[in-house]
Amino acid sequence: MLIIIVFLSCLSFLYNKNIFLPFKKMTVETFKETKTISDFLDFNIYTNITMGTPKKLVAHFISKSGTLFSYGKLKLQYHTTPEYEKIEERFEKYLNIFYNISDSSSYEEIDTYSGVYSDIFYLYDLIGNGKEYIFEFNVNFNARFEKLIGAIDLYNQVDPYDKYNKYFFKILKDNNVIDDYYITFIYEEYNLDNNLIYFNDNYDKLLGNLILGDCPHQFNPEKYKENDQITVNGNFFLDINEIKFKSKISNYTSNDERIFFTFNSEFMRASKTFKNEVDKIFFNELISENLCRAERIRENIYISEDIVYSCDNNEIIKEKIKKFPTLYFEIKVSNLIFLFNYKELFKLYNERLYFLFIFKSSAWEFGELFLRKYITSFHYDGNFISFYKQQIEEINKKTDILDHEEKESEEPSYGPYEKKVKNKTSFKIRIIVEIIMGVIIILAGSIIIIFIIRWKKIRKKRADELNDDYDYTPQGIIN
Repeated sequence: MLIIIVFLSCLSFLYNKNIFLPFKKMTVETFKETKTISDFLDFNIYTNITMGTPKKLVAHFISKSGTLFSYGKLKLQYHTTPEYEKIEERFEKYLNIFYNISDSSSYEEIDTYSGVYSDIFYLYDLIGNGKEYIFEFNVNFNARFEKLIGAIDLYNQVDPYDKYNKYFFKILKDNNVIDDYYITFIYEEYNLDNNLIYFNDNYDKLLGNLILGDCPHQFNPEKYKENDQITVNGNFFLDINEIKFKSKISNYTSNDERIFFTFNSEFMRASKTFKNEVDKIFFNELISENLCRAERIRENIYISEDIVYSCDNNEIIKEKIKKFPTLYFEIKVSNLIFLFNYKELFKLYNERLYFLFIFKSSAWEFGELFLRKYITSFHYDGNFISFYKQQIEEINKKTDILDHEEKESEEPSYGPYEKKVKNKTSFKIRIIVEIIMGVIIILAGSIIIIFIIRWKKIRKKRADELNDDYDYTPQGIIN
């Protein structure tokens, strides 16, 4: 029996299908030794894929913007300023990550009028197995002999009647590269240390890995279990029932919010009402004391500005930050809670501590911080997101810390999430106690009722005796 189980496990593993795409950052500030904070507000991520003949590593930019599986000129930003355009020209000149149709002897013209071409691609799975494929893709006719980069869009939905526009996931499925449509970002082990970690400005280092096809319990069954998987409706967004602080300094609550996902920002976005709350409980006082500041910072990709909070990196602020309450996001129907404590919500860069929520509109958005902490898989075709209950509960237990004021009052050292977990056991005990008490009450009630019935019978008998015809007048006494 054991041999059969092992055989089936191995067989299942062999039939798992995924592609493994390590990715890095690329921005207009890539060549700068010291980046501005704008470079962490939004950035591009790309993976190198081997293609063509001779083999060539070509940059493919990962997005969710409705882009076809296509090749075009490098575009890192949409400001169209001479300064930024010169930076892009510098990339073209010095980086060897571009595809040129005329340099590959294996490319073919499928439909020149529609801009459809094909070439050889070499893809690898998680365990390093490589395979050669021939994929069709789109190229703009006017750019076909330029230096080109590829586009991998994780969001663009397939038009089944479209014969000429190429879609990345359809290409993978049609060529039997993948069996399923899961999209999972995997980063290095989540850092739980209280060291106010730095923004990573080393863009030569891998940022993370993108796995397409299999879901986590298929490509890593030892760590993730199928029966532990929870799916939630949403296409790169989550419908959150309740967002709240649970703290003595704030009872902030927001209900029924939709939170979108991005994978190209170190920051998360929050609503104006949340901004007003954090101003009131934290930043207003510190800004008035010139210990913190709020700035409008221009993004490097889009023509947009965000309100960004930062504080001095000193002992006063480090102590103040400890008072910032843990923030909870709850999906009640799935019994899921996501949370972030003060250690996670502030990050150090250039001797300033940055608050990882930024403000521009009323929209909420989860960024890279969420994806690093919680193993999240998006399903391209099914419009759902999956998590693993045990992974969420384990990471929450490690990061749900006690409110600062509760520490000072020496209350039990567990936070609201742990209290909820703890309350499950308490609830079971309470049910048992209530059942026992109920039995006792019923028995006591029964005894009392029996006693009352017997007492009434005795009383009735005595009453009958008093009401009989016996003559109590003394007899045989002569006056």
